Order: sequence, then C-alpha cells, then structure tokens
Amino acid sequence: MLIKSERDIEKIRIASYINDFTLKILKDFIENNYESINGKIVDDLAFEIITNLGGYPAFKNYKPPFSNETYIYSITLSLNEEIVHGLPLESKIFKKGDIVSLDCGTFYKGFYADSAITFLLDDSNNLKLKLIKTCKEALDNCLEYVHHNSFVNSVSKAIEDYVVNNGFKVIKELSGHGVGKKLHEEPEIPNFYDPNYKQKLYNKMTIAIEPMITSGNGKIKLLNDKWTIITQDHLPSAHFEYTVLVTKSKPEILTNIPLNLFNEFYNKTKDIITKYNKLIKHK
Repeated sequence: MLIKSERDIEKIRIASYINDFTLKILKDFIENNYESINGKIVDDLAFEIITNLGGYPAFKNYKPPFSNETYIYSITLSLNEEIVHGLPLESKIFKKGDIVSLDCGTFYKGFYADSAITFLLDDSNNLKLKLIKTCKEALDNCLEYVHHNSFVNSVSKAIEDYVVNNGFKVIKELSGHGVGKKLHEEPEIPNFYDPNYKQKLYNKMTIAIEPMITSGNGKIKLLNDKWTIITQDHLPSAHFEYTVLVTKSKPEILTNIPLNLFNEFYNKTKDIITKYNKLIKHK
C-alpha cells in the first residue's frame, strides 16, 4: 500500500507547486504568443523553468511501461483531436481556435508530481468551451469522493456520470494513477465506473486523477510516432489532471500553488520568462 510519510508528502507538494507554476506560465506564454511560437519553444521554456526551481522534468528520459522508447521532451503538448502524449515539436504550430492540452511532470528530491490543463486559443466556440469546462468540472466534482476508505470506483463513477450527462464521452483506455515515489504507481484511477474494481483510497496516498474526454465516440488511435494518442474520429478532446493528497476528510489538491509562492517562483524565473518573450518579439 503506497502510503506516504509526512517527509515524502512535503517533497511531493514542492514538486507539485513547481509543476503547477510551470503550467500556468506556459499557458500564459502560449496565449500571448501563439501566432509566433512552436512546440519546441514551449518545451524549452518548460525545461528552463523546472530546472531553475530545483526540479527536473519527470517526462524527460522517461520510459513508460506502454512504450519501447524513451521520451526525450519535458512536456507533452496535444492539440485538438490529440488526447495525450502529443510531441512538442518545432513543426507543431498554433492557430486561433486550437484546443491546447499541456501535461507536465516534475521530479524533486526523489519524488514526482503530475498535472495537466486544457485551454482554447482566442476563440468562443461554444462546443469547445463546453467540452473544456465539462472536463475541468468533472475533475473538481469527483473530489467529493476522494477520502480515506472511499472506493476508487466512486470517484470514477462521478467523473463518468458528469461527462455523460453533459453530452460527452470519457476515454476509457486511459486512466489516472498513483504518483509519488514513481511517476506511475498503483492504484489505477479509471474515468468510468467498473463495479468489479474494489480498490480503496487511504489516508496519505497521493494520486493523479485525470479525466480525458471527447465530443466524439470515445475511440482512440495511436499515431505512427508511437506516442501521440488521438480520437479515432478526429473530434476534439480535453484533459485535466491534479496530483491529490488523500486525507481523512477533504482532499488536498497539491498541484495548486499558493499565490505568495507563485510570486516567489515568478521572481526566481522572471529573467527566463523575459528572455523567451524577447526572443519571440525579435524573430
């Protein structure tokens, strides 16, 4: 049973703060510069921020159990029908109306955090906005069922019910997971209800809950790059993820940096952020 000590939790908490800060900066950077940047620039910025703050990108040089290859980037960057594991390539450019999903992991002093966000670029498409909003709300609402001695499938059912009631589908082949001493630990956290799954959550477990949803039929396809997973019907998808600490009562979203610490991190990385913004303006 993957119960964490207080010392472990504090390191996971710091990794989580670095992770959340990085995603917030990347989102702002993309929204303000999307017509002039590409995936590689975003990945490079992520690497500099995370390492400057004392962490290391958890995805970089990671070999997951589902692949025979080592991942060489700091983040994943998925657009539109790309659900997860999109590559942050120089050839990946942004345009108005794109749905952008950023997934990031941070390694800090032996421990991991993992989180993801999705946002829409400079558009007011009602269906896309509803898709993103539904995914985020499904994640937020399921936390009611995250506490000591609760069943994982109660969390999963809450996610699926909310998504389906809003007219979308969950991606059943992809799921959340435990996180902390490893990037991917037990237990698996599915995004749909399985009455036969009897796993419980316990106090001081750390888990990554991550609904992935689509406006299409929910079927998936792996691209030839052996990483990027897309919707088979090429309809849009959304993905949100928190690293969460299970407690005896209300769970703690670890990937939710306090404002005072955000400001401290910003001051530490201001020169890096300024450098990248100047780089864009002088292109």
